[in-house]
Amino acid sequence: MQTIEQPSPLPPGADPAPVPAHVPASLVVDFDAYRPMKDASFYHAPYAELQANAPEIFWSPYNGGHWVLTRRDHLAEAFADPARFTSSQGASVDKVAAPGDPKLAPIELDPPEQQSFRRLFAPAFSVLALKEREKEARALAVELIEDLRPRGRCEFVTGFAQHLPIKIFMKMVDLPEEDRLTLLPLANAQVAADAPKEEKLALLFEYAGKYVAERAARPGDDLISRIATAEIDGRPITLREAVGVSTLLLIGGLDTVASMMGHVMHFLAGSPDHRRQLAENPSLSGAAAEEFLRRFALTNPGRTVVADMEFHGVTMRAGDKLLLATPFGAVDPRDYPDPLRVDFQRTSNSKTTFGAGPHVCPGSMLARIELKILLEEWLPRIPDFQLDPDDPPRFRTGVNGSVERLPLTWTP
Repeated sequence: MQTIEQPSPLPPGADPAPVPAHVPASLVVDFDAYRPMKDASFYHAPYAELQANAPEIFWSPYNGGHWVLTRRDHLAEAFADPARFTSSQGASVDKVAAPGDPKLAPIELDPPEQQSFRRLFAPAFSVLALKEREKEARALAVELIEDLRPRGRCEFVTGFAQHLPIKIFMKMVDLPEEDRLTLLPLANAQVAADAPKEEKLALLFEYAGKYVAERAARPGDDLISRIATAEIDGRPITLREAVGVSTLLLIGGLDTVASMMGHVMHFLAGSPDHRRQLAENPSLSGAAAEEFLRRFALTNPGRTVVADMEFHGVTMRAGDKLLLATPFGAVDPRDYPDPLRVDFQRTSNSKTTFGAGPHVCPGSMLARIELKILLEEWLPRIPDFQLDPDDPPRFRTGVNGSVERLPLTWTP
């Protein structure tokens, strides 16, 4: 078994599983993708090291054991091929569904059924709807930043990242804003390593079920009402299905963009050159948002192999789990020369940050808008900020790699 040095000891519960007989020893790599690092200076660095030193497709014995793809084009191929790599047995390699749990549709379904549920999101992310969200997000960003600016410091995650995208999301689904603090730990547990997922998922199902039932009886003009009253292939959606879709919406809406913003601001706090580029040329904000989305890809979804097969020379068996770690796509030197460098002049847009194929993230355009707004509104108001030397950042690994705490300082 090859060993890739990891920056810190693995936490309890991360023991390797036995390697299946069909997996050659030469393809087994001692690397846990849900716990790749503890120090943000290593974020993506372990993935880049594997790109250089490990087989292009290898077996990780962690999180139950699974295949790992390291090439961006292989990732894109697997994302786009549900006939060979199904989502129906869980969208993470360690997912163990409790009996009776609703499916987290559409992410735990395959086409064509998946597309019927995915269409429920379309009106919320239409061009017209996104223009309205952009106005709301920009006004909220300015309000938050102006409140923080005279203080000379903030904890960015709780002071901004868990406000801007999450308040916009809570408005889209018409949920009480004060419920944000109750829902965040429940949603975060679904994408964190070593978190009590099953118990907190049950609480999310319970919460979603309450509002689905209410909106089915008294629908409004919000996304949960649309889900609760939807038709799927000519029949009414069931309560169980609507709860699954709404729960997935909560998990995605409460974590991913906030996590991305944390990584971006952590990087900018240590890179005055990039801050200066954006301050001197605000028109770079769109290109910068795209490059940050590439560089800090953070999701690690999973699939299950449908039938015995060969994939680029590797024998896979039916039931094998497959990790589609988007950080590998972000640091593939075949697509991105010097991939760890943040370069606002890159022209390639072939990233797999939001997945590919039928499961590409429906909220990707809103994520781009919100990240662009962060750059456009923060830097003119607080152009020079740093990491707090007395209060280091804290990071979380798992299905999503996130910044848990990010204390920043600046001169008011």
